Amino acid sequence: MAPDRLNVALVGATGKVAAPAHLSSLAAAPNANLYAVCDIDSDRVGELAEKTGTKDFTSLEAVLDDPNVDAIDLVTPPFVHAEQAIAAARAGKHVYCEKPMAHSLGETDAMVAAHRQAGTLLMIGESYVFHHPVVAARAVIDSGDLGDVLHIRETKGPWIMLSEEAERLSGMSHEANAPWRVDPKLSGGGRFPWIMDHAPHFFATARYFASGAEVVSVTAHSQAGQTVSERVSGTGAPTGQAITSVAWSFDNGIDSTWNQIESNGEAAREVGFVTTVHGTKGTLVVYGEGGGAAPGLSQPPAVVLYRDGKSRVVDAGNTGDRVWLSNNSYYDAAHQAALQHWVDSVLAGTPVRYSGEDGRSELAATLATIKSAEERRSVSSSDVPADWTAY
Repeated sequence: MAPDRLNVALVGATGKVAAPAHLSSLAAAPNANLYAVCDIDSDRVGELAEKTGTKDFTSLEAVLDDPNVDAIDLVTPPFVHAEQAIAAARAGKHVYCEKPMAHSLGETDAMVAAHRQAGTLLMIGESYVFHHPVVAARAVIDSGDLGDVLHIRETKGPWIMLSEEAERLSGMSHEANAPWRVDPKLSGGGRFPWIMDHAPHFFATARYFASGAEVVSVTAHSQAGQTVSERVSGTGAPTGQAITSVAWSFDNGIDSTWNQIESNGEAAREVGFVTTVHGTKGTLVVYGEGGGAAPGLSQPPAVVLYRDGKSRVVDAGNTGDRVWLSNNSYYDAAHQAALQHWVDSVLAGTPVRYSGEDGRSELAATLATIKSAEERRSVSSSDVPADWTAY
């Protein structure tokens, strides 16, 4: 490995959802070299390699055998994460692994142990905690201007895709273009497949605002007898029951909730991901993925602090998002910030801000959420067995 440049192989490179963000992020990182792309689709990965000027591979084994590869970026589905991340560690490669980290806590423990033993760096791709408005909001919390955090309330409203993104995906949703997300076994979510993909995001965001506290108890509510709607899945096929609200407690006494509202955009006041952080001195409103006002309404700033009868704009946001109709640049910008941090950390030999242990925490809370919905009771994250899967 060159002291100032990291040779990266992108695995799962021809995917339609997250892969384009990873491709553009690695290309924009001044100290990363997109050395290779890998996918089982030989025709498409060959075309991509020609377009990007990289080597092309159709197997991870071949990638790991190449001595010029320093690190692996896994933008593959979660059912292969553990196997691929462990193989990379044994080959001496650093790994950036998209969330959800794996299907079971035992798999996450094996991933962490393999990289610890190899002396390689494992980072989990949790883009929400690298999104600029979220980072700006955390700075307000750290400054003391909000006082002590009391409660964190998150809402997932309807996501509205930009027309250009909808055209690129042939009018289908992200879930339809990554069908593992709504498959009970491939997603790892069993009866609640979609929550397996999204819950790590909202637990990570809340834990970031709670200064790294751990989730101790989770209570989830599901719509018994109903399936994820066509608006979520992008297909007409049943995709499992929907979890519509989750409440949990942190070990430092902070409480948090998440709610899903699947109206259409015209029926909503706010769209996308919105978080409200209540403190003893004020309140923060933070717009995350696809977050903003519904079409036709004035767009709010990305982060606002309400305190002492006044409001203060913390982050004004911008209109540069590639994927969502939003007032803040989320999708590519958040992925780029996370991947840049990983590259910098590998080259400097420093710990990452979102580690395998962090990914494990979010998976434990996610699995506790699914168990709670299934068993209709509160579940502690620590009570999820290491070998338990939701399917």
